[in-house]
Amino acid sequence: MKTCSIAATLLLLAPLAACNSPQADDNAVTANVASPVVATPSPTPTPSTAPVTKDETPPHSAAKQCRFEVDGKTLLDGRCQVYPMGDGGYTLNTWSAGKPVQSHFAVVTTRADGKADATWNADPNDDKAGDPLGTVTRKDGCWVNQRTRICAR
Repeated sequence: MKTCSIAATLLLLAPLAACNSPQADDNAVTANVASPVVATPSPTPTPSTAPVTKDETPPHSAAKQCRFEVDGKTLLDGRCQVYPMGDGGYTLNTWSAGKPVQSHFAVVTTRADGKADATWNADPNDDKAGDPLGTVTRKDGCWVNQRTRICAR
């Protein structure tokens, strides 16, 4: 006999066992029927009614000690605005407070493998970092490769 047939039979016999209990009739003979095993459902998760506070404050740039070198030439060495990208990357020498005197800037975009891609504005009047500097790796607090060194501390 299959397990599901046994369970169905036990469920059908349960009302009969209740009728044959001494409380229903003191002179009745009680049947020896195993009570069915009823699985208790696991509790349903209840969503929290507490409001979730989301940090809606936009990231902002901060003044840091910067160094930016490209092809052996130092383009920036001193304080500059650094805008965090949220993934470990940043924009170095951002124009968030207006165009700086030394207006070259770099964008470092981190990757899952621990490396990053770097771009910059080769033309200091260009407001987009569309010129590639290649893949950079982290060394002594800076992002570096053979062409560039990008530091923000």
